[in-house]
Amino acid sequence: MAKTPARDRLTQPTTKSPDALSLWVGSHLSVAGGLERAVEEAKALHFGGLQVFTRNQRVWKTPALTEDEVRAFRDACAGAVFAESGRIVSHNSYLVNLASPDVDARRKSIECERAELERCEQLGITASVAHPGAHLGTYLGAARKPKDPNDLHAEPQGDELEGLRRIAKSLDEIHAGLRGYRVRVALETTTGSGTNLGYAFRHLAIIRDLVREPDRVAFCIDTCHIVSSGYGHATEQDASATLAAFDEVCGLAHVAVMHMNDSEAPPASRRDLHAHIGHGTCGKPIFEAVMRHPKLARVPKVLETEKGDSPSGTSWDVVNAKALVAMAKSPAAVRLGTLAFCFCSMFLLAGCSASWFKRTTVAASAQPVVLRTEPTVAEEEVLVAADKAMAHADYETALRLFRDLLNDNPTLSPAYLGMGQALMAEGDPQRAETAFARAVKLTPASFQSQFGHAEVLSVLGRMTEAVGAFRRALAIRPLDFATNLALAKAYLELDQSNNALIFAQKSVEIDPMSAAAQIRLAEAFTQTGDGAGAVRAYEEAVELGEPTKELLLALVQAYGAQKRFEEAVNTAQALLMLGPDANAAERLGWARFRMGRFEEALAAYEQALTIDPDHWPSLNGVGVLKLNAWIKSEKRLDAARDDARNAFQRSLQVNGNQPKVTALLIHYRLGDDPR
Repeated sequence: MAKTPARDRLTQPTTKSPDALSLWVGSHLSVAGGLERAVEEAKALHFGGLQVFTRNQRVWKTPALTEDEVRAFRDACAGAVFAESGRIVSHNSYLVNLASPDVDARRKSIECERAELERCEQLGITASVAHPGAHLGTYLGAARKPKDPNDLHAEPQGDELEGLRRIAKSLDEIHAGLRGYRVRVALETTTGSGTNLGYAFRHLAIIRDLVREPDRVAFCIDTCHIVSSGYGHATEQDASATLAAFDEVCGLAHVAVMHMNDSEAPPASRRDLHAHIGHGTCGKPIFEAVMRHPKLARVPKVLETEKGDSPSGTSWDVVNAKALVAMAKSPAAVRLGTLAFCFCSMFLLAGCSASWFKRTTVAASAQPVVLRTEPTVAEEEVLVAADKAMAHADYETALRLFRDLLNDNPTLSPAYLGMGQALMAEGDPQRAETAFARAVKLTPASFQSQFGHAEVLSVLGRMTEAVGAFRRALAIRPLDFATNLALAKAYLELDQSNNALIFAQKSVEIDPMSAAAQIRLAEAFTQTGDGAGAVRAYEEAVELGEPTKELLLALVQAYGAQKRFEEAVNTAQALLMLGPDANAAERLGWARFRMGRFEEALAAYEQALTIDPDHWPSLNGVGVLKLNAWIKSEKRLDAARDDARNAFQRSLQVNGNQPKVTALLIHYRLGDDPR
């Protein structure tokens, strides 16, 4: 009998249980020491899929591949499972943005992407993953906030549509210069953070439809990204519907690679935080749907989760790969293994901590430890690119660049600082605090690190620690205005009024024209019992800046505390001119009441209730005025008594914790019906 050729045997159907090799499961592995090293590691781990960086992804230009490098890589693939086309993919540089409206930036991105595809063609890699890009404009004419949800079904318009068109034109230019190349660009799904395109399946379809050679464009689906983008995932039906939607819009036949990542961020959060399989918010159904889908059977399923060893001592890549293989089994097989799986999970999770930082795709063990806190020229270029992404609210790209820098140099303080700032902008103060704390530990003499740490501690409500951090920042820059002002605010929150006053006065000395400093000074005067000083500071703030409702309301309070009711009335009237405000109308009524102008006071209270019928301080004001009228009539005006009772009772319905109002109802027997 003739022997089956070795290459054919690799793809022969087998009756043994599915494994990572047969299911095309693998990981992004380090190429430190040579591209072939990643292939050798994947073979040693018995993986059936692999993703690599073919070059330094943190710089725009890199030396061309040598013949020896190409030969070593191809030799490593030969005679192994990776000789089969499609099992290995590359990931392009994070610096590339083919959607950029900046002509020079887009030109650099085109050249960088072209170089990546040329390297892939030399190595025999048939797909290169690329993030579509960020349009850097607005969404329907307005800037998107980090927590604004994605509209997954809307047709892109305005800057989004223009960004998609720029991507297609850039790809056309790249394709025109690489005639006859087999390698395809695999556009990746994104979370939609900042102005990133690709969060909706429709975006990817539009790009492919617009290019002149659509067969040269493929797709990459990232499980973490589609969950964070807002697609269904929690149930078997949801997960199946999501893959069906992708198939209908883009075509699963065009998927060249799957990124298999769980998500630490909540679903629909638009945040890109990878977690180990089963340790995040994606849920099993989405992974089971991918692993069991027949159209994805011969697609590499690549892990981009943190490297290192699990608590059991087993490589996380191996643990995660086994979890995916288990999810490929039929439901019946899964039920039979549930007990064993639970036992193993308890063992693996023993002592596991959730506080450690996620590192990117290259194994920590393969990287040299570089005890250097300041960036090299190449690292500085990446930091600049990350700062630009931050400026355009593209926090996902910024965080990816910061993490990638830290993967090679875990002591690079500016990267931790930038990560903290990006996480704060994303609304994640807990993680931001970890990043700032690391930056402070590495470079305690850095003002930005100390100040950033102090700010995030303030947001977390850890005011005593925040004061300490602000004081350390102040030791570095004693005359820094923002630090002195922040210390005044922190001491006010700690009810340490004398300390607050010291730093508020210092802030005013540094910048006498700052309305914010005058407001802090007024608040400190109020806490120390200096009402006259508070009035002076508030008046100065009004003169220096655009009067806000909050500022004018505080000035009304300050005037009232000094029994300067005429000025309180005038300020409340000015406040009402800024727009309808129930608090302002109530304060106007209160000031008029203190002046004995009862009818005008009643009119102001009624105005407040017109603005907000549930404004309980105004209900109390009406109640007191009506009660006085009833008492002055020697309790003959029943209508006034009824109005007082109704106002007080309505106030208690809105806010039941008012013992004085309850006491009034009882004392004057307003709850009783005298008839």
